[in-house]
Amino acid sequence: MNKMPDYDIPSVRLTSGMYALTKLACAGLTYVLISLLMLGFPQHNGVPEGWPLSIPYAIYAYGLPAALVADVLLRLLRSTSHIVSLVVYVAAGFGAGLWLAAEQGAELLLWGLAGILGLLLLRVTQLGVERSPLLLPVFALFLPLLCLLLL
Repeated sequence: MNKMPDYDIPSVRLTSGMYALTKLACAGLTYVLISLLMLGFPQHNGVPEGWPLSIPYAIYAYGLPAALVADVLLRLLRSTSHIVSLVVYVAAGFGAGLWLAAEQGAELLLWGLAGILGLLLLRVTQLGVERSPLLLPVFALFLPLLCLLLL
């Protein structure tokens, strides 16, 4: 009789689920913060003037995948240094900005720098939401949906 290895499957599922919820929460909080900052600027159909696309699309379609790539790189590097994580997030943010600019026909350098700022804001919000796990569903779902309804 073959004995199954004694893996801790619920723990792996819980860890990966909490990681996904944390990423969605930091993206939602970043969306709300950027939306609040852009309230005073003119907008046309939900797209701020001068932007090639809407704020949620920029965060969820470009910023979130770049943050996931940065986390994978940090996991592969096995580094706990804040300097290394800053460099990886800056590189991933610049890559996300270039990706956005290439697909949307925007200015490369400007959106590369905006990608850096966006991904660093995603990282700061991730550090913030990890400290309050009970608020993760609020930041992941309810607050962004409320912001979409109000704006």
